[in-house]
Amino acid sequence: MDNKGLVKLDELLLKYGNDDSILSASELDGYFAAIVSGPRQIDPGRWYPHIWAEQLPKWPSDKEGERFTKLAVELMSEAAFMLDEEPDDYEAIFLADDNGKGEKLIVSQWCAGYLRGAEVAGWLGEEMPENIKAALELITLHGAESGADALNAMSDDEYDASTAAIEPAAVAIYAYWQEHLQPIVPVRREEAKVGRNDPCTCGSGKKYKQCCM
Repeated sequence: MDNKGLVKLDELLLKYGNDDSILSASELDGYFAAIVSGPRQIDPGRWYPHIWAEQLPKWPSDKEGERFTKLAVELMSEAAFMLDEEPDDYEAIFLADDNGKGEKLIVSQWCAGYLRGAEVAGWLGEEMPENIKAALELITLHGAESGADALNAMSDDEYDASTAAIEPAAVAIYAYWQEHLQPIVPVRREEAKVGRNDPCTCGSGKKYKQCCM
């Protein structure tokens, strides 16, 4: 995704988000990296509302909602492709510091988004081997408030080494769960069937036939 698309995502997330929602393209990229990394496929009807902390935005027009959904799906697809097809070249969308130099990476938003995605995808508390636990602990260090003291105690070199290990950690987690994929089990629908022309259950504002169908 080009910078123009990322800037637009930032704009839409900030404009229509809330105090508990995802508020940047960096955080959304981390969120999607975790969503696509788990052992189960996650339906848009589940991951979409959690972007907004289940307080869905009131889009002023179908076009605005569709624009966001298109950009979000593009971001998620790119994350999935890189993690699966080009893991050696995987690049997370981190931020640069705002001191005018841009020398120091800011990874907290991406890592916070990743932890949110892992929780939504339901694999955050599952049993994992020690090396994968360590990879997740590294992301947690940078993405959770509990890591603040440890991060503040790091030297610049230690911080740089820690942030440099985040992308390989994400790749390792993805690879592990790809080896432990869980089969999709069909379930009987108890709720009424969504009609082709009904609003999509993901909350995008589009018709079901034009969205998740």
